[in-house]
Amino acid sequence: MDKVEEELGETKEAISSQQQESIEDEIGDLLFAVVNLARKCKIDAETALQSATDKFVARFNRLEDELKTRGRKLGEVELAEMDAIWNDIKANTQRRTSNVQR
Repeated sequence: MDKVEEELGETKEAISSQQQESIEDEIGDLLFAVVNLARKCKIDAETALQSATDKFVARFNRLEDELKTRGRKLGEVELAEMDAIWNDIKANTQRRTSNVQR
């Protein structure tokens, strides 16, 4: 965990420098540290990333569906409204997941 935090700090510094090559290098180091953390936790990093990606896509699809229900499109909506809808979707998903686990 300490290495992930160290690499995150270095990534923040690189982003502040606005030097693309440095940012890419530090993000690579951060990703490597996170993969190593997953390995130490006996988690397959690729499987965890795929699961997170699937969850994101499902939530994004629900966001688009909600906007359609409201007669809106992605390009027409302020970020704050999209964030509010996203947070509602996320909260509802977490509630359903915790109800299923009971």
